[in-house]
Amino acid sequence: MKGRAVNVYQANNYLFHPNDISDACFCCARKESFLIVVRHQASNKLVHLCSECMTAKSDEYLLDNTKPWTGSKS
Repeated sequence: MKGRAVNVYQANNYLFHPNDISDACFCCARKESFLIVVRHQASNKLVHLCSECMTAKSDEYLLDNTKPWTGSKS
């Protein structure tokens, strides 16, 4: 993803990796109650990570807060 701009209005930028499972860590497959949604830089897809894997592999994943907020701000 280095050097590539993300168009926040393209829906395909918010697709999850085909191997991602929403209730388990993408790296270690451990089921956790708290998972972080991050971008897998190699595939440019979103995945769920536990905090341990996010810390250990932070060079492979990116916190992605680019999606525009469409809800009420009050």
